[in-house]
Amino acid sequence: MQGAWLGLTESLNGVKKDVSFLYVFKGDTLTFTDETGKEMKYSFKLDTIANPRLLIVRSEDTLTNPTPVSIGYELNGDSLKIVVAPRGLHPTEISDKNDQELISCKRKGS
Repeated sequence: MQGAWLGLTESLNGVKKDVSFLYVFKGDTLTFTDETGKEMKYSFKLDTIANPRLLIVRSEDTLTNPTPVSIGYELNGDSLKIVVAPRGLHPTEISDKNDQELISCKRKGS
């Protein structure tokens, strides 16, 4: 998981669009850069026991965002799928069903 990942597509309930996100995993820090260039930093840990596997992220600004967020993930070589469930829910599967947002990424440089 460590390294830079390019978000290429995002889908929600079957509606897919191209995106240009950058995720950089370094140590226990995740830096996310959106399409406008806005950068957000999070601490993260992996839950490899859960099904689906979870990426548990916490904003560096814990005063305004104290609650960690669980994001589903599937890592397969140079391919990474990230699933974000609606606020307050956990991902149930690696898909864009049930209002889950599915982001498909590839390792930068691959």
